[in-house]
Amino acid sequence: MLHIKNLSFSYKTQPILEDINIIVKQGQIMALVGPNGSGKSTLLRCLNGFLETERGQVLLNGEDIRYKKRKWISRHIALLPQNLEAIQQFSVYELVAMGRSPYQQFGWFLKESDRKIIEWAIDYMNLGSLRDRSLDKISGGERQRAWIAMILAQDTDIVLLDEPITFLDLKYQWYLLEIIRQIRLQFNKTFILVLHDINQAMSVADYFVVLKEGQVRAYGQAEDIITSHLLKDVYDVSARVCNLGGLDRSFVLPLGIS
Repeated sequence: MLHIKNLSFSYKTQPILEDINIIVKQGQIMALVGPNGSGKSTLLRCLNGFLETERGQVLLNGEDIRYKKRKWISRHIALLPQNLEAIQQFSVYELVAMGRSPYQQFGWFLKESDRKIIEWAIDYMNLGSLRDRSLDKISGGERQRAWIAMILAQDTDIVLLDEPITFLDLKYQWYLLEIIRQIRLQFNKTFILVLHDINQAMSVADYFVVLKEGQVRAYGQAEDIITSHLLKDVYDVSARVCNLGGLDRSFVLPLGIS
């Protein structure tokens, strides 16, 4: 379980996050949504210990990550950032193998157990035919699958994904959302995702955290908190939350800027 207690963060004198309180249970998929500049990416980096919080705590199974070494955190929490560095000279296999770096003790030596996990992650993401190809020789959707395979090879209970589908075409956006659902169901991993599309978030997430100006405006299940009033308050748009026969969830129909 990940417990965020009274978390606040500032860049120098500029407040970014204020008094964030969230509990994420094992096996949940939680979506972080909100306007640009609301603090979503910053919150992910605080949860992974990359940014030192001004106040508050991030507790992983009751342990404060501020007092843990980087390798310990990386064996429990994986982060795939929004702006991925292009490692053009790396092959798909080499990128996925980087997921095992938190488990290396001295230098870089892959044990047989590491190699098995790497091969499994490559196969799981259907990258076997591309394993020796350079990253600059494959498509954007294939590269994103390779990054997800790297996260799988890292083998953490908690996975943080910052806008994982933003630059993909529609087919691969829904493909990766389905992969996330499958991984959660098969391996009981916890996902915290930053997503911009409310309807895509509603298709995959169990719980929502809605941020605006660094504060939590709503927190809970989509059917309880995603309302026309909330969308107007947070995004300043008119929208209707609708249901269609045959669907087991609601969806948002934008009506325009008022």
